[in-house]
Amino acid sequence: MFDIAFAAMAGALATPGLLHDASSGWAMRRVRRCRQLFTLSTATALAASLAWLAVQAIALTDLTPAGALVAVGGIVADTGFGRAWAVVALSLAASLALATACRYRAFPLRTLGVALALVAAAQACTGHAAADGIGWQVPTMAVHRLAIGLWAGGVFAAVLVVLRGVPDSVDGVRYARRLSRLATAALAAAAITGSAAAWHALGGSLAPLAPAQASPWSLALEAKLVLVAAAVACGCFNRFAVLPALPG
Repeated sequence: MFDIAFAAMAGALATPGLLHDASSGWAMRRVRRCRQLFTLSTATALAASLAWLAVQAIALTDLTPAGALVAVGGIVADTGFGRAWAVVALSLAASLALATACRYRAFPLRTLGVALALVAAAQACTGHAAADGIGWQVPTMAVHRLAIGLWAGGVFAAVLVVLRGVPDSVDGVRYARRLSRLATAALAAAAITGSAAAWHALGGSLAPLAPAQASPWSLALEAKLVLVAAAVACGCFNRFAVLPALPG
């Protein structure tokens, strides 16, 4: 749930940027809907992060749910996971407050973008990327999370928000072309950073992917590769078959 909400946040922030010079009524309505999507997805991500901490507290302390919740303060203060989680939660709470405060004013896209990047970096510090300390794996995973969020979230926002109704003949085509370029760049960044992280996890060898050494992790990796290949195929079809057929 957190990852879906994070992607929706990224897409809701990216879409107004893609429509920054649009002037049609269609574009203005889409931007307003993206504001609503960002607020809702940020609230969802914050709730998911709180639930995630509760689950992790139970797993780390091996206590009853009530006892684990009492120990949350110690986990946040004394563990790297807890401190990283606190950064995630505070960044999301600040983003939600800022988005709500600017409901009828210009949306602070850059400030919220910085907060989103901070969430991605802190989230990377809570996973296996930080198992050996803050090395190259953490920024690599942070960029990976942001890239996946922009790619999936941009498409998600397009389907959920932007493509509702009849797109403006000028702004709609311009938006589609810009979204295609953003998705291409984000997918390339996700593939590069994901490959680096996977190669490190494999120990610099493809041997763990051999059928004789198959594991749940290697099977999950292979499934991801199939999905990435499908995404690349869809992107190529859109870029080289759909976009050239659009007017203008």
